[in-house]
Amino acid sequence: MFVKLGWAEKVVESFLEAFPDADLFTLIYDEKKVSTIFPKNKINSQVFNLKTQKIYNLFWKQRLCLPYMALSVEQLDFSMYDVVLCSSSWFTHWAITKPETKFIVYYHSPSRYLWDYTNEYKKSIWFSSGIKSYFLNNLFLKLRIWDFIASKRVDLPIMASKHVAKRLKKYYKRNDYKVIYPSVEVEKFINYKDLEKKDYYITVAALTEWKRLDILINAFNKMTDKKLKIVWVWNYESEYKKLIKSKNIELLWFKSWIELIELLKQAKWFLFASEDDFWISPVEALASNTPVFALYKWWALETNISWITWEFFEDSNWEDFLEKFKNFEKNIENKVYKKENLIKQAKKFSKQNFIKEIQNIVKNI
Repeated sequence: MFVKLGWAEKVVESFLEAFPDADLFTLIYDEKKVSTIFPKNKINSQVFNLKTQKIYNLFWKQRLCLPYMALSVEQLDFSMYDVVLCSSSWFTHWAITKPETKFIVYYHSPSRYLWDYTNEYKKSIWFSSGIKSYFLNNLFLKLRIWDFIASKRVDLPIMASKHVAKRLKKYYKRNDYKVIYPSVEVEKFINYKDLEKKDYYITVAALTEWKRLDILINAFNKMTDKKLKIVWVWNYESEYKKLIKSKNIELLWFKSWIELIELLKQAKWFLFASEDDFWISPVEALASNTPVFALYKWWALETNISWITWEFFEDSNWEDFLEKFKNFEKNIENKVYKKENLIKQAKKFSKQNFIKEIQNIVKNI
């Protein structure tokens, strides 16, 4: 779905750089929000006749399109293509292709709303109890069955991380996968001018319940002498504002890539508190010469090198956050984290590497 320009959309942008003549399909297209990267004339005309697109045009809410996702994706006609390359975190892997068509799916995640984040999703749309919850549970039951069946149509699943691979093995029972980390435009951060570090810490995240920004806010409510900038605002803005008890915590809108680069480069270090599949922002932080302080779980174990590019806390309930934070701060002051090590690690996830790997897969499948 093209309803925002985020990190998953950057992967699709890399697909188009790898295959500039390819046709582009989506279930929902919001021209105002994405046309700078995905112009309307690049979108296949079938998209504008889909039920999901028509519902979105009426209400401008992607969640209202949920009951029509399966119908819409299976209506798309891919019969003229030899290879279909799909970027999926919701339902696009449900596409139907001919037996001779090679169907490759890049999984950012199994659909979080159907599997491991179902309860959080219901809370976020106020469907967690009563008759609304009953109807949503029945819908999700049908969608899970459909989702599992659809996963068997894929010729080659590509996983965004090893953790995603574990989850897809659990939910879809697929073992024939390849792991390719998402593309990160590290050169954009590395080649930007050096900026002097300022006295603040930063995180970049959508304000959703499972990003666990409450951990960071609660910690900085206690450390009032330290500044925290939270970049990017979304559904839970009002809830998180209620948690903020001190003026040292600032919520910022994500405005431009130049602004983001400068914010990351000037930060003392990058903070990340949740368990996630793969998150591009910490890699962008490394490319900005900003080390990472994160929860010792999931993707973070794949993208960082302990005590060289990052430090960590281990308790998901943040009981050890403050103690480990102080240790990390001492290492910052002692200049333990070398710029050359941070950038070397970030380069492993460059867009160029990603494009080469995707091109080789499509060529040799």
